[in-house]
Amino acid sequence: MQSNFRLFHLPLAFLISITILPGSAIAADLNWASKSVVKLFVTQQSWNVSQPWSKSRARQGTCTGFFIKQGILTNAHCVADATYIEIEVPGVADKIETRAIAVNHQIDLALLQPINDPRITNISFIELDDLPDLREKVVTVGYPSGGRQVSYTEGVVSRIDVMRYVHSNIAAPLVQTDASINSGNSGGPVFSDKTGSCLGVATQKSTAGEGQGYFIPTSIIRQFLTDLKDGQVNGIPSLSAFFQTLENPAARQQLKMNDKQSGIRIRNITKSGTLDNVLQQNDVLLSIDGKTILNDGRVPFHQSGRIWLSYHVATKQVGDKLKLTYVRDGETHEIEVTLKPFRLALIPRLPKYDQQTKYYVAGGLLFIAVEQRYLWNWGRNWLKNLPIGLKSYLSTPYGEQDLEQLIVISEVFDASVNKGYSADVENIRVKNINGKHILHLNDIIDAFENNTEDFYLIELEGNINIALNRAQTQAEDKTIRTRYNIH
Repeated sequence: MQSNFRLFHLPLAFLISITILPGSAIAADLNWASKSVVKLFVTQQSWNVSQPWSKSRARQGTCTGFFIKQGILTNAHCVADATYIEIEVPGVADKIETRAIAVNHQIDLALLQPINDPRITNISFIELDDLPDLREKVVTVGYPSGGRQVSYTEGVVSRIDVMRYVHSNIAAPLVQTDASINSGNSGGPVFSDKTGSCLGVATQKSTAGEGQGYFIPTSIIRQFLTDLKDGQVNGIPSLSAFFQTLENPAARQQLKMNDKQSGIRIRNITKSGTLDNVLQQNDVLLSIDGKTILNDGRVPFHQSGRIWLSYHVATKQVGDKLKLTYVRDGETHEIEVTLKPFRLALIPRLPKYDQQTKYYVAGGLLFIAVEQRYLWNWGRNWLKNLPIGLKSYLSTPYGEQDLEQLIVISEVFDASVNKGYSADVENIRVKNINGKHILHLNDIIDAFENNTEDFYLIELEGNINIALNRAQTQAEDKTIRTRYNIH
């Protein structure tokens, strides 16, 4: 997953907010914070996954960020696919060019740095606090749309849980507040009304209900800042396994658990992940990091609450040790594992922001490695509209049958050499070419460039075959690329 983290599509702005009236106690208490909060002006240009040799039209948007000791903290979605970034600093007349020095798209965080500008002086750095209390009042400071001045907004903490980040499609800790949402404040600091200290970064809103907004807690922010101390971003680690809850008593008995034990069953383990060659299918995890795992997969948490067990993984670093207790065949074992980078499904859940889609063109056939951005071609309801040839692989673990990427033909550019194939062969897994198993896009390249047979024999899933004349394929290649402006 290293390709989605950088050192140096979704709307730019989400805000947790209702406006506070001028002169209120909350606004007065946090006036100092506005001097450390900046407005971001971002130009973004993403890669076109349908024609991966080109980029989409550039677009502009605004976000919020704030000064901490390490730089300017903001959301990753604010600077994803960014080609140019400027900030508006309080007290400085002109916008200042800025660059991203670290980005983790998993947890929607980025660190920026102004480009050698002496006009930034006497900046107060915002300090991070711990987790908020439930029902604690919080205040967000930022630049929502509809005005140029800094705005103070408020809400109440209603939940702390592991939830899906819209930007990354990955579940990680978030704090929910019952405040309304305005655009433009993504990346802004969220303060405690009680202590005046920073509790997190505003990040997204809920489309499932009214007045539900979310911010990234400081436990995840600290994970990000600690991660980049060695000069690279490894991201949050993962157990890299699929689990099944065990709330049914018969299920626990069948797995030879005793009446005092609770936990969750390992359903599948991802190749090269943390638990690969350590645990196995049907093992039952009983505890993690010294915390008892309940039958619904949660562990005891802050203020007598419960939270999904991955909280104790996401807040650690790649390379950290983690203690686990598990049951196998009725016997209890303890083990210490080394946490590895996040890796789960064959089709990565994390979109490959900032990167060109990997592709290869031969005989007018466009081969690609399927990733999240490609699935968006089927619209807002892509999960419902996906072709069966793609949908059936959404839950396939990485490394199953040694598969490292799902390779499909995304488009057929009509030419004499591929006559008669057209859309009938699109979005179906490519299994073999001239007997060579296709496990990665590099296998496609090797199969075409090192083949000496008279024909390229391409076998797709479902016993669908394509035959291309090798000499004709090579002869028409330049003409096809010119005709369709393929680079």
